[in-house]
Amino acid sequence: MSNAAVTAKLNKIRVLAGRTAGGVIQKKKILRQTHLFSGVSEPDLEALADLAVNRQFSRQATIFWEGKEPQGFYLLVTGLVKLVKSSLDGKEYIIRLVQPGETFGEAVVFAVSPYPATAIALEDCQTLFFPGKAFLQHLADSPALARNMLATLSRLLYHLTKQLEDVSLKEVSARLARYLLERCEETHGRIAAGLTFELPTTKTHLAAYLGTISETLSRTLARFKTSGAIEVEKGRITISDPQLLQNMAKGSKS
Repeated sequence: MSNAAVTAKLNKIRVLAGRTAGGVIQKKKILRQTHLFSGVSEPDLEALADLAVNRQFSRQATIFWEGKEPQGFYLLVTGLVKLVKSSLDGKEYIIRLVQPGETFGEAVVFAVSPYPATAIALEDCQTLFFPGKAFLQHLADSPALARNMLATLSRLLYHLTKQLEDVSLKEVSARLARYLLERCEETHGRIAAGLTFELPTTKTHLAAYLGTISETLSRTLARFKTSGAIEVEKGRITISDPQLLQNMAKGSKS
């Protein structure tokens, strides 16, 4: 599936999420626009929609705690969720920012192990919750769903590998450049001069996700603007020189 097609599907999810996800019919419409459930047969989709439970969380609510026994996983319909790990001294490390149309907590469905991170709502969130045991029963009977789940977990592993590479081997400027390029492609399905997108969260949360502090993030954004790579205005980023930004994303620690 092309990036443009993925972007179009996410936009449809956001439109559908503006209404209630109440009935099975409405939940089926949401599931159809999600990669995990694409290509699943109509009977399977209906059964999964019936299985899904609507759960809403207010801003700053904890969806699940690291170390707790998992009961299932979530599909984010609207809002923004951070997955975090905390050190013994209380420092927070954001390992993932979950966007609408993405699932989270799914890896533990297959493992007899606790949640590896804490999930916190950064905005008011609407989710669909899938009980683990019942979902596994459907998974065993649906080859299409099993393939999609494997692809989802593979993308998650790739994301975490790239994040580890960035934090270990790249400077903050390279991590930020790659993040901005990814956000542009997620929003528009391509990267080009003149394209504009919003940062999905606060500078404090974004800095934690990138493994730095907000002051360093602000200085780096200012440097990108001065270099002519981007324009910044009230949380909105405009790509001015995509090639320069791509070159910055290749930078490594000396």
